[in-house]
Amino acid sequence: MINLFSNKIKNYLFKKKLKFIDADDPHTIFSDIWNGNSQNGELITNAKYPINEIQNIDNFDFLRDLKSCGILKTRSIARKIVNYWIDNNKNLFSKSFKPNLIAERITIMCMTYSWYAKSGDIKFQKKNLNSIYIQLELLDYLLKKNANLYNFKTIKGLIIGNIFLFNDLNKINSFMNRLKTLSENFILKDGGHLSRCPIIQLDVLRDLLEIRSAIATNRKLNSPIIQTLVKVMGDYFKIFCVTKDSFCSFNSGSLIKKEKISETLKRLSGTKYNFSFARHSGYISIYSNNLNMILDAGNKDLFFNNKILNNKASLSAFELFYQKAKIITNVGSFYFKSNNNNNLRAISSTAAHSSLSIDDRNNLDLTGLRKINHLEVKKNEDENGYLVQVSHDAYKSLFGIGHKRRLFISKKSPDLIGEDEIFSIGNYGIKPKFATIRFHLHHKINPIKLQNQNLLLQNSTNKIIGKFFSSSDNIEIENTIMYQNSERYFSKQIVILVELKKIRELNKLIIKWSLKFEK
Repeated sequence: MINLFSNKIKNYLFKKKLKFIDADDPHTIFSDIWNGNSQNGELITNAKYPINEIQNIDNFDFLRDLKSCGILKTRSIARKIVNYWIDNNKNLFSKSFKPNLIAERITIMCMTYSWYAKSGDIKFQKKNLNSIYIQLELLDYLLKKNANLYNFKTIKGLIIGNIFLFNDLNKINSFMNRLKTLSENFILKDGGHLSRCPIIQLDVLRDLLEIRSAIATNRKLNSPIIQTLVKVMGDYFKIFCVTKDSFCSFNSGSLIKKEKISETLKRLSGTKYNFSFARHSGYISIYSNNLNMILDAGNKDLFFNNKILNNKASLSAFELFYQKAKIITNVGSFYFKSNNNNNLRAISSTAAHSSLSIDDRNNLDLTGLRKINHLEVKKNEDENGYLVQVSHDAYKSLFGIGHKRRLFISKKSPDLIGEDEIFSIGNYGIKPKFATIRFHLHHKINPIKLQNQNLLLQNSTNKIIGKFFSSSDNIEIENTIMYQNSERYFSKQIVILVELKKIRELNKLIIKWSLKFEK
């Protein structure tokens, strides 16, 4: 009762500080750059009780969903739902007014205002403008009390809300300066987000694209920092995009919906480079002869940074696309209903990636206790093709073993030639038993093993599209599971097992393999 009473007092005192916005129109009218989900919009439109069809009413995604339907009556439905929400959310210190929720709600209300509110009566318009103002003031108040709440989304809400209502250049520029500070702390020089997580990367990029759209309404707000961030982050984003709706599975990338990929790419200029190396983030992309390869080359400085949110034991793992169809993948990620550490570790493990592991131990220690001292990336391009080499000592302290992976993509034919070198670093640590090289296949690819141990790769229409060769005879086809957009698929993986009992006497072992496709 005390906490409830306290919240009521805070809510009352805060509202007393605010003035009522007596305006018929906002200062700046925006054009929304994002589409909603038309299927969700149709469900809401056709429902007897539309609010029951909205999964999360507080984030106001329903406005874009209804707008995407393109039906006149969805405007009146949108106004009724907005009116209902404003009337039933008076406590500014409730869960509905968390900073990120406020920021996203302000953004969507401002961006879609001309669609749903302008066709309403003056009373409804004033009610909306007052609601946006109160939320804007609350967001500013919360951030002043707690600087840790600052992120790209909350700054976006403050910038867009202020341009929409007042266009106060001094205030907006102060928020732009905070945005610059955020970018310096969280965006790497190659445009990658510090977390190495594509979902976070895309979320920030989309926030910046919304800000860019808003500031374009006033020439005095044409900040170069926004243009620079969109350019560098857009180029980085394209590394993981193979088509307008295909994305890599690295570090939760499999959770990104194709609609977001497609509409984000439409807002970015320029094309994807044939050979890209995001050195600070640790990813390499190569495109040649209908082959797209994305490699996690790693960055040891990032692996043990305290701000890292999504470490994965994916060092030297790669994904491969041929003619825009995924061939080699990682197992992907799924949404967790609970924080199950065993599930998280399994999906983050080296075995879940198309890489090499020794005695089923992760190449990157997810606890952060086992360090990588040596990580070297070399690359070369000539008239024949593209060569990348990643070497590391992630297994040195455990087994006295190093790993070097070389990958070559030809410019003359759709071939990927690979080589894994396992070498002894010193006569110490546990004596290793075996190395496992995994190639997780997309669920639409079926491997057929031949008597000579080579494999044919068959697609979903039973057409042979490629072949897999290896210098090793110890090749098996095993079952695996992959996740894409929270869907689970049963799939296959190619597994090469390499005995390491004599590695210290031999000093090194080299396993060669290749993937060749029809030209």
